[in-house]
Amino acid sequence: MTEQADSSAESSGDSSADEQLKPVDVIAHSVLPVAGLMQLILGHWGTQVVGTLATLGVPDSLADGPRSAEDLAKQHEVDPRALYRVLRAAATLRVLDHAEDETFALTEAGHFLRTDYPFSMRYNAMLHSSRWHWDPWSLAPEAVRKGGEAFSDHHGSPYYEYIDKHPEEGDLFDHAMTAMASQAQLLAVSLHDFGQHKVVVDVGGGAGVVLSNLLETHADLRGVLFDRERVVAGAKKLLGEAGHAERVDFVPGDMFESVPEGGDCYLLSMVLNDYNDDKARKLLENCRAAMGEDGTLVLFDMVIPRNGTPSFATLGDIECLVVSGGELRTEPEIKALLASAGFRLEAVHRGFSPVCAVVAKPE
Repeated sequence: MTEQADSSAESSGDSSADEQLKPVDVIAHSVLPVAGLMQLILGHWGTQVVGTLATLGVPDSLADGPRSAEDLAKQHEVDPRALYRVLRAAATLRVLDHAEDETFALTEAGHFLRTDYPFSMRYNAMLHSSRWHWDPWSLAPEAVRKGGEAFSDHHGSPYYEYIDKHPEEGDLFDHAMTAMASQAQLLAVSLHDFGQHKVVVDVGGGAGVVLSNLLETHADLRGVLFDRERVVAGAKKLLGEAGHAERVDFVPGDMFESVPEGGDCYLLSMVLNDYNDDKARKLLENCRAAMGEDGTLVLFDMVIPRNGTPSFATLGDIECLVVSGGELRTEPEIKALLASAGFRLEAVHRGFSPVCAVVAKPE
């Protein structure tokens, strides 16, 4: 082979090699599917960046305007270089703005990490990035293998037993659920006419955010808040501060044993998703036994849409699988579950929130 031919072959080989993307190039080309896949694989990076800011309380410190990493580090007693790196990363997530003078400010999204901001998501960020809630996710494959939650495999007890035994974690959970109720569940309240009812029994009513809203908007309505004893104590405070305590009966108890009688409407707000079909059926049967023939059951819950439709509910269902052993359901699955407990599905009302209002009547 001549020198020219060798040169030509080498050139041809180089050209062919140039046309082949190396792994690092593939990741860099965001138009390729692997870039989106890499974002999913590394999603925990963003969770922990946002969770770290929320846990340290940095967004509260930025409420009045931009500040430097050094200034913030001094206030929060953390390493200034490490905090700077987290702030810089948060800016790439559009949670903060990173200015040329090396100061940081909250973006529109970042304000929702403030404690005092309307519909704050600070406690949600803290909950989902906290080690005790986060670690069981490493056992997600095991949850799939056995078809049940992995939380107790890691912590030695089911989720609700664990938070009842650990006050700090329980308080964080309560704050996060109160925030979620304020964000998503309250948007579902308008999907059903609660003005037609006299007494709403809020089963698993948590801190009472939803019930408080119902009493605020319906002057003639009375309520029963039913939940675990620890939770009911907190609900008394919230409903008392809202001026509704005199219109509420606070009843502690186990909803799998029985549910208070006397209501013409029974509300389960983001409750059924915490339980598998057997436990959910038992809870629904208890509600059916407590209500009259003309009673109404209202479920505030996320409903999984048709296959492939992007939905917060479909991913939230995996949180239920890993953490509580529960599940979110499709409309046909909800209908079948209701029927097995003596209810007839009347309607599924959808609004702007992922949370729907599912209305059922005794069969």
